[in-house]
Amino acid sequence: MADRLICAVWASPRIDFFADARDVEYYSTDKIFNYQQCRSCGSVFLESPPVDKLRIIYPPNYYSYRVTPGSNSFLDRIKQRLDARLFRKLLRVIPGDSLNVLDVGGGSGWLLTLVRSVSSRAQNTHEVDLDENARSAAESAGHVFHSCRVEEFHTKEKFDLILMLNLIEHVADPRSVLEAMSKLLSPGGLILIKTPNVNTLDCRIFRNHNWGGFHCPRHFVLFNQQSLLGMAQRCGLRAESVYYTQGAPQWGCSILGWLGLKKWIRITPAEPLYTHKLYPVVCAIAAAFDLLRRPFMPTAQMFATFRLK
Repeated sequence: MADRLICAVWASPRIDFFADARDVEYYSTDKIFNYQQCRSCGSVFLESPPVDKLRIIYPPNYYSYRVTPGSNSFLDRIKQRLDARLFRKLLRVIPGDSLNVLDVGGGSGWLLTLVRSVSSRAQNTHEVDLDENARSAAESAGHVFHSCRVEEFHTKEKFDLILMLNLIEHVADPRSVLEAMSKLLSPGGLILIKTPNVNTLDCRIFRNHNWGGFHCPRHFVLFNQQSLLGMAQRCGLRAESVYYTQGAPQWGCSILGWLGLKKWIRITPAEPLYTHKLYPVVCAIAAAFDLLRRPFMPTAQMFATFRLK
C-alpha cells in the first residue's frame, strides 16, 4: 500500500513506513495511525489524515481553544516575552505606516493582540481559525475573525505579516496552503512559519513510542529543514531566515504520553495531557535541555521567515 502513496511535500512515490502512533494527549480516538516518510525529501506524513473528523480530533478542550495562551504561569510569561521580541524584530524590517497582519490558526487572536502591543502600525488584524467559539474573544480584541479551515479562506486583502505558527503541519496539502498564503502576501511582507522538526533527538528516541511531534492524529505532515525550504521555494518564496528553537511541548507530550500508556499517570479525554500537574515541570526541563543543545544539534522546532521571490 505504501508504494502507492505520494509525498504531500515533494510529490514523490519513494515512500517508506516510519511509525505507528495513537492519540495519547486527548484520547479522542482509539484508532492506530500510520506515518510514512518520503525518501526524496525526508518529510513524514500521515497515511490517511482524518480531514473529515476535525471536530472529533480537535475536542472542545483542545489547548489552543483557550482564550489566552495559558495560565499566566512563569513559562507562559517567558514565552510571551520571547514572542514579543520576535515580532518587534520582524516588524522593523517591514515597510509601511499601517500594516495588515494575518494569524492562521491562532484561536482567539492573542498573538495578534501581542503584535499590536509591540507596534502601533499593526492596525488591521485578521484571525482564521476552526473554533467558532473563539470569535467573541477575537472580535472583542478588535480582530476580524474568519471561522473556517485555512483551505477555505478567501479574501481580497493583502497582508504585510502572515503568522503560521504550528499550523502548516496540521493541513493535508501544505504546499497548496503555502501557495495560497504567498498570494496574500504584500510586496515587502513576511510569512513566519513555526513547525516541528522531524530530524531531531526527541523523534529518534520516541519515534516508536508516540513521539510528541506527531501530535497524533492532528499533525498531518512533518518537515525537516530541507523539505520546508524546498517546499517554500516551489511556492515562489525565498527564505530570509531559518533557525532551530526549543520544543518543550513535544518532549512533554512524548514523555507524559508514554507514562500515560503505562498507566503510571492519568490521562483521559476529560483530563488531557497538557492539564497534568507534571506537564509544566517536564516542559521547563525540556526547554532548558533544548536551549543548551541548540548550538550543537538540530532541536525540536524550526522557525523560518519567507518573502516573495
